[in-house]
Amino acid sequence: MGKLCQYCGKREAKIHFTEVKDDKKKTEIHLCEPCAHEKNMGVAFPSLLQHIVKGGIAPSKAEADAVPSSCPHCGLAYVDFKAKGRLGCPACYEAFQPVLVALLEKVHGSAVHSGRTPARLKGVLITDEEMEGLERELSEAVQAEEYERAARLRDRIRSLGSGTVPEESGPGGESEGDLGD
Repeated sequence: MGKLCQYCGKREAKIHFTEVKDDKKKTEIHLCEPCAHEKNMGVAFPSLLQHIVKGGIAPSKAEADAVPSSCPHCGLAYVDFKAKGRLGCPACYEAFQPVLVALLEKVHGSAVHSGRTPARLKGVLITDEEMEGLERELSEAVQAEEYERAARLRDRIRSLGSGTVPEESGPGGESEGDLGD
């Protein structure tokens, strides 16, 4: 069982709020669903988004005019998104991108995620910079005529097409003990 609700102390906390200021953790609140609902803290994301879209945080008219009137893939109209606060398909993210970016910037201060990586993905995600580093190493290995190392790097780069790195990987993108140099 996880943490207990800080309000009632009886049920497992399912809703967790963390307030962070100036990159320092300030406050953590852990509530069960009934207590969060009672305190109006268990707001569902779609209703929160609907409130933001309808409320004072809505994008400017110029930002709203920059998006098409509907998604070209599923046909969801922008006015329906604005009314319901829900997107219809993955293509909606691209179709309504200017409005979504503006909303994220107004709500979070940025449209780029800069928070923590979920524990289940730690050591799994690979960044563009890491991929470029591997490609640079491959080029250097070929120039130095280190063909076995170059082949391992080439195979590694090919396997990363999904954007993930196996967790047993060490620095430089190769498995521990694979270097043999």
